Amino acid sequence: MRGKKYIAFSLIVLLFIFGELNTWNDEYAQVESFRGASLNQELFHPLVAANVNETGAMTLTIDGASYRNQGDGLYLDESLHVLANLSYIRDIFQCSARGSKGEKIVLERNGDKYTFLVDNASYSVNGKTDDESQSMNATPRYMNETYYLPLEDIARLFSYGFSFDTQTYAVNLDTSGADASKLPLQYDLRNENRVSEIKDQGSQSTCWAYAAVGALESSCLPEEDLNFSAEDVVSNNNYERTAQDGGDYRVAASYFLSWKGPLAEDAATGNAISKHVQELHFYGEDDIDDIKWAIYQNGGVSTSIYVDVSTDTLTGSSYYNKTTNSYCYRGNNAPNHDVVIIGWDDGYDRSNFDGSVRGDGAFICQNSWGTDFGDDGVFYVSYYDTNIGKAAVSYVGVENADNYDNIYQSDLCGQVGTLGYNRSHIEAANIYTAKNAETVQAVGFYAMGENTSYKISVVQDYTNTKDLIQPVEVASGTVEAKGYYTIRLDQQLEVLAKHKFAVIIEIDTPDMIRPMAIEYQADDLNATVDLSDGEGYVSKNGMDWERVEDTFDANLCLKAYTDKVN
Repeated sequence: MRGKKYIAFSLIVLLFIFGELNTWNDEYAQVESFRGASLNQELFHPLVAANVNETGAMTLTIDGASYRNQGDGLYLDESLHVLANLSYIRDIFQCSARGSKGEKIVLERNGDKYTFLVDNASYSVNGKTDDESQSMNATPRYMNETYYLPLEDIARLFSYGFSFDTQTYAVNLDTSGADASKLPLQYDLRNENRVSEIKDQGSQSTCWAYAAVGALESSCLPEEDLNFSAEDVVSNNNYERTAQDGGDYRVAASYFLSWKGPLAEDAATGNAISKHVQELHFYGEDDIDDIKWAIYQNGGVSTSIYVDVSTDTLTGSSYYNKTTNSYCYRGNNAPNHDVVIIGWDDGYDRSNFDGSVRGDGAFICQNSWGTDFGDDGVFYVSYYDTNIGKAAVSYVGVENADNYDNIYQSDLCGQVGTLGYNRSHIEAANIYTAKNAETVQAVGFYAMGENTSYKISVVQDYTNTKDLIQPVEVASGTVEAKGYYTIRLDQQLEVLAKHKFAVIIEIDTPDMIRPMAIEYQADDLNATVDLSDGEGYVSKNGMDWERVEDTFDANLCLKAYTDKVN
């Protein structure tokens, strides 16, 4: 049926082009021109839009470089206006963009707040709507629980150059005339309805799970007010840790990325797992500005700090000022507690902290000790705290749980270590056996450093390592931040049921000598690592391959996401 549909559509296109080019009789040509305009407006454009949206034919370049992970973030409306979802808008224009109740979208950039109404061509700036120029050529949409804004109108709003080729469906943006986006001096997610419920971990060593869940819930707000179970992160993680064993961000990340959760707090209500985590960014204590950007664009960021475990409320700590609910640890102890950063204040006076602090400024942090602690569960941590920002995680890509039919993986404990050939470049391949006839839709991997470039390829019918020498390239690009990424492929290749297929990645990470993430048994707490569930290979030249399970006692962190062929 799909083939017949495309044949019919192609005939319509050919007839339309023939009519447009038919100018051997001037009088006839004028009539056809009139009829062609009518066809464009009433029939042809909606047909084109439907076909482009179904096939994913649109591409996006920014300053001449391909935008990574094209996916389904672009949408062509019935009048051939290009719309982009809020994830694209946040990333491209470096702004905060959030929807609410399927009715409005609020976008913040450089101190201004723009409010858009779904299916309405007008918008307001800082609450004012009296400017006639505040109208758009297309209207915002809310479709399939996703918000879209007209890309050309937003580009014009921020002085980006915009062009759209209706023959190739290529969108081009030019940033040369745009003002750089700047962070505000103060920002508090509580004012934006983007902070989840304050929870209480009690006497158990589960702060890491509560911080992960809190940051994830924040990333979904205000569009979706979700309540995930920290207890399930603790009891159902791939490391099999108990509530007293403790944990860290890597344990939580492996739980989410392997699709074991998140589980709804009330798992009895409907489909318990409603979301899949597909992208995480990782930061360190020196990445203060990057963490701010992550909060501004994506919500709360979990982080590790040090607290005196003998004083659960910090009341007896010499580093905590109970009057101002402020904290600054200046010793050398390693982190032992996780919280969620929900904002910042560059002007927060250093005198608010006990003892001597080098400068002003603080992160606003949400704790997991209930509302009796601090300011209804919130306190201020100095920028000059020894550990603030360590092991920080931003939940960038959170998608509905029906995004893919299957996940193929062998790294249930996630990234434990790294592997390489003492240089920044490595090639790696994981071999999987298809459960059904499926199309490979996306590949997931860890970028272990900033500005990691990648090239992804697929072998549809794998027999041995000779097949890895000339695979089909399906995606390439560069990711800026350290983290985990799911890259939607430019070409979806079909694999046969019960047949082996290979996903291959070439990675180059500057200043890294072991750029490939691996899972292996590093200690007793991840003794559950199973080397029998994977078949992975690495190469330094793309010609000679060695099996990682045999040579390195490890699994590759390289996942594949597929959809069944109907």
